[in-house]
Parts: sequence; C-alpha cells; structure tokens
Amino acid sequence: MISWAREAGYRAIQFNAVVETNTAAVALWRDLGFEIVGTVPEAFDHATRGLVGLHVMHKRLV
Repeated sequence: MISWAREAGYRAIQFNAVVETNTAAVALWRDLGFEIVGTVPEAFDHATRGLVGLHVMHKRLV
C-alpha cells in the first residue's frame, strides 16, 4: 500500500485506528515509518482494560 500510494502521487497516508495498548501494532506502524499524530481518547472498548485510546498514524511519502 505504501509503494502504491507513493507511485500514485500521494504525498502522505494515514491510518486511523491503532489501539494504544496494542504495543506490537504500534511498533509495527512506527517501523514502517508512521508517526502518531493524535490519539482519540476512550475510542476503543478493550476486553480487559476498558476504554482506551486509538492512535491516528501518519506517514509522509515525499
């Protein structure tokens, strides 16, 4: 998707919902070059932790 977006002329891409307590997913997105640009508080109802935030991840392509 990153390569396709870059080739299609997109200047950036955004992923809107990475659960903040999912440290493996957050690490993966960061390894792919995304950064957290915001967190929506209490946007996800975690089975054991209750309401937790969702990170909005963003990556510049140019």
